Amino acid sequence: MSRPIQKKCIHCSTLSAEKAKEQHGPSGDNCWNPSVCHRRRSHYRHREDINRTRRRVRRNGTSPTRENESLQSEYRDITISITPDTEPSAAVLVLYRQTKHSPVHALAAEIWKGNQKIAGVAPIHCMGMRGNQVTQHIQTMLSTIKDEFGITRFEDVIKEQPVEACPIDGCPLGSNHESNHGHSHLHHRTQKENE
Repeated sequence: MSRPIQKKCIHCSTLSAEKAKEQHGPSGDNCWNPSVCHRRRSHYRHREDINRTRRRVRRNGTSPTRENESLQSEYRDITISITPDTEPSAAVLVLYRQTKHSPVHALAAEIWKGNQKIAGVAPIHCMGMRGNQVTQHIQTMLSTIKDEFGITRFEDVIKEQPVEACPIDGCPLGSNHESNHGHSHLHHRTQKENE
């Protein structure tokens, strides 16, 4: 059974090392332990990636180290030709947001067959949507992709684009907003301006 998540440690991992030592060292609540805290803070900062790797290893049934050792001892190049009929299709989720932890501004999807993009799901704005609404829209997109191409899931890698790259015409935050509407910034009118 896994250890319970320490909320205090999660918060601490978001702080700089100096600030963490200040808040949790002798002048703070005195829970700082240099032999434990550096590793624990790193673990909590990278927890999502570590868990994703663990899940992938469990699905594949081999550990990355065992796999690498066996590949190094038996390595040889082989050529496999894939005919267009047997080439697998894949769906890639595209998210437009500033950072990994920012709200999703817009989302889209791309369908790939080998090295060629064969279709795309037009982007839709998610501004104002709650997380469950965004999730529901992703499920709807995946359902449509399944009906059309037989693809049942998105690839593990998500294509992330900055908000400025939003391709939706008239997007108030995308770079095409300026070119389409001639505005260099957003302008909100107050009631006094309207009078």
